[in-house]
Amino acid sequence: MTPTGPRFTGWMRQVLRVAVTAAVALTLAGCATNSSRAGTTHHSSSTTRPGGSATSATTTTTPISTARWLTYGGSFARLSLDDTDPAFTHEPTSAWTSPALDAPVYGEPLVYNGQVFVATENDTVYALSATSGAQAWSDHLASPVPAGMLPCGDITPTVGITSTMVIDPVSGTLFASAEVLSGSSIEHLVYAIDIATHQVRWSRDVDQPGWTAGAQLQRIGLALSDGHVIVGFGGNFGDCGTYHGWVVGVPESGTGALLTYEVPTAREGAIWAPAGVTVTIAGYILVVTGNGSAEAGQPFDHGDAVIELSPAFAELAYFAPSNWAQDNADDGDLGSTAVMILDVSRLFIVGKEQTGYLLDFNHLGGIGGQLSSIELCNSRGGNAYLAPELYVVCPSAGTIEQVRIGSGTTMTRGWTWTSPTGQAGSPTIAGGVLWTVDIGASVLYGVDLSTGVTLYTVPLTTGTPPHFAAPSAAGGMLFVAGASHVEAFN
Repeated sequence: MTPTGPRFTGWMRQVLRVAVTAAVALTLAGCATNSSRAGTTHHSSSTTRPGGSATSATTTTTPISTARWLTYGGSFARLSLDDTDPAFTHEPTSAWTSPALDAPVYGEPLVYNGQVFVATENDTVYALSATSGAQAWSDHLASPVPAGMLPCGDITPTVGITSTMVIDPVSGTLFASAEVLSGSSIEHLVYAIDIATHQVRWSRDVDQPGWTAGAQLQRIGLALSDGHVIVGFGGNFGDCGTYHGWVVGVPESGTGALLTYEVPTAREGAIWAPAGVTVTIAGYILVVTGNGSAEAGQPFDHGDAVIELSPAFAELAYFAPSNWAQDNADDGDLGSTAVMILDVSRLFIVGKEQTGYLLDFNHLGGIGGQLSSIELCNSRGGNAYLAPELYVVCPSAGTIEQVRIGSGTTMTRGWTWTSPTGQAGSPTIAGGVLWTVDIGASVLYGVDLSTGVTLYTVPLTTGTPPHFAAPSAAGGMLFVAGASHVEAFN
């Protein structure tokens, strides 16, 4: 399908936004053409690997006052990559530990304008100095929901802001999505916070008619596309109640109609991957769904799928594994990670199904339409990519698997790194090193990208990190959030 007419206008707005946010850890090159929804080449070009040679002339660290990490993984391509700084050549040391927070942090820390931003399960947003960790300000937005009011789940004692927030540097706005208790009712509100004044510009109820609010969890990281904040919904841990996967687009102005897409399954089809939906420069949105309710012999119901939406939320295409019905029955779906944009023509997805799929960016292929596949693991959280290698987290196995992406449709297995306590966390690449939080040991490990050998072992003082914890990276520093504090390393 060729982007023309109104889509081209949306593309122009998105290009302007990306031009300003280029310091996010994603190098953008090329331009959109009328033959591609991708709109850009996503690649990495400036990292020096330990023991290797530099691939660019980058030799100095971006000052922390101008460094940025504005969304989960540093970019809407969900690469979990900061390739703007020179290689780490020493074991990181703690630069600071924040004052105590009022509840655990489940989302990734964000970095912008010399500050680090986190949000807690008590519906509180904090801004910390990126150089000292001192609290610049905090906004307690609302009362969180007591866990006992929900039909099931594993976040306790309250559920508040669970997803990773997102920053629009053009308007200087921080967007957060909170589950709140309003009287005796559960609501889902999106907040727009002015970063300079930390005042709430607006809040917006995004609950949908007819759904049971307590059964809908907003876990997936937020995104921006074509002037909208993109918010995804799934269910609580345990898959209880009648819930559906939803995507809601909230105008960044706070006014105007919401955009919505409901996964067309009778039940479930959660959109919950912590790493977020994926957004192309052309404004197209790639969402991944959890298991649907359809069984073998029934029509495909868009569970266990990668679904492409236009900037206006019209469904354009999808991919699903040939064994989608069995995945639905086994809770073995793709919905636990985000689509990764490898380049202008290829995507990668892996989930609980234990198979990694290479997809055609411009033709998702429908059922069984992958370019190629490779046996991997039950992957949940976020993964990382520095061309030509992928790094896939396998929490159940306590490992991270390297996958080499060749030309065309080639994928091959590389090394396997095993966590000393068997609880590997979602990886981030920064300074030529792969960083992963071992939740069981509260340790940050640095792993050699080429060999899978552990280079650095750094104890954390954050309190036990929650599920799917991943470090953020900006300005030659690493940031890790946990149950009670944020800690920075350099």
